[in-house]
Amino acid sequence: MWAKQLKTQALAIALLLAMPMVVQAQARATVKTLDQRLQRVERVLDQSMLQQLQRVDTLQGEIRGLRGEIETLNNEIETLKKRNRNLYLDTDKRITDLESRPAGGLGLDGGGLDELDDEFDDELDDEPTSSTSGSSNSQPTAVIARPRVAVGNNTRPATAAEKSAYTKAYDLLARGQNDAAISAFDKFIGEYSDGPYTDNAWYWQGEAKYAQRDFNEALRNFNFVVGSFPGSPKVPDARLKIGFALYEQQRFAEARQVLTGVQDDYPGRSAAVLARKRLQKMDREGR
Repeated sequence: MWAKQLKTQALAIALLLAMPMVVQAQARATVKTLDQRLQRVERVLDQSMLQQLQRVDTLQGEIRGLRGEIETLNNEIETLKKRNRNLYLDTDKRITDLESRPAGGLGLDGGGLDELDDEFDDELDDEPTSSTSGSSNSQPTAVIARPRVAVGNNTRPATAAEKSAYTKAYDLLARGQNDAAISAFDKFIGEYSDGPYTDNAWYWQGEAKYAQRDFNEALRNFNFVVGSFPGSPKVPDARLKIGFALYEQQRFAEARQVLTGVQDDYPGRSAAVLARKRLQKMDREGR
């Protein structure tokens, strides 16, 4: 009996001694399994990171390309701005030189002035497609009081201060600073309402408003030029831009009437040519 108990105790001791070895073996197997899993995770992460790095490199390349395109576009914009500014200044200088001559040098119809305006008008009047921008419930009348007698402009010489103020306002318009140009022309008209540049100031302020697509206000300016300065060389252009502004407001019947009048009243002049082009465009559009 004692022998049997001793065997049982010995077996129990042997099992107790063997348990750490079993536990250690299981632990080693578990560690090995975890290590394999960790290696698989690392491989997946390495591959994913490589893909992300490749994507980042691709995006960086695209960004560099876009920056280059933006710089190119900015350079083109600056070139166009400089070209337009030079065009405005050159045209206004020629107009000013002509207006400083005796009235008989130009003739009552101001035909020589319009010939010089051809290049400028072709640049200025290629405006965007039709829109109702600038329209409101209260729209200026499109009825134009045609001049009965060409009375000409004020012929008194402009003062140095007057020339400087006009040039400043015009230069703002040439640089595309329309808000500032409108304010500068307002100030000029208030101070020199009886001067030789007043009709031009009203006209160019209208152009600044037209460029902002404020067609109602532009119409008021152009109508004022036609009604208040019937002998001004700017009358044909003002009537032309009245037709253009009405077109932009989709007042097509009125626009057609005005543009037809310009075409008929100023044959062979730039305003008539541009009026005919717009009428042809309206025909193609079925307006």
